Amino acid sequence: IPESKQIVTFLRDITERKQVEATLRKSKELLQSIVELMPVRIFWKDRDLHYLGCNTQFAKDTGHSSPDELSGKTDFEMGWKDQAELYRADDKAVIESGNPKLDYEELSTTPDGHTIWLSTSKVPLLDESNQVIGILGIYQDITERKKAETEMRIAATAFESQEGMMVTD
Repeated sequence: IPESKQIVTFLRDITERKQVEATLRKSKELLQSIVELMPVRIFWKDRDLHYLGCNTQFAKDTGHSSPDELSGKTDFEMGWKDQAELYRADDKAVIESGNPKLDYEELSTTPDGHTIWLSTSKVPLLDESNQVIGILGIYQDITERKKAETEMRIAATAFESQEGMMVTD
């Protein structure tokens, strides 16, 4: 009697899994698009204050060409290393308190050594259990605005000085 060969086939419908994967991929692409198109610099760090990610504008501000180049780095490795302790103190305060620090002005140093003004906000990053796992930060370069404000103050002071010197009849 000849040996019979048997083939066992298992089929599994993975349509639902593929749909979930496609939805997640689209969601991730949308979020990445938003992060890249925002007119601010965006970064996020873990609880140990190592960079986990950023947008391309932030990477360029650090002297890098790609966000991937910053992964795992700290503020001590950036052009603003002189301000690293101050930045990290802000980050730690947000992480430890769980409270955001919003719309404050601070100085920063560019990779080429120039000093600029920033308007910064930092918020805690939370996991699914609402535990703080890091920090999300955004900032805008407001150097030109600060220069204009200074020029206006100087002009106003000069005007007031001249006005006081005018003689009226």
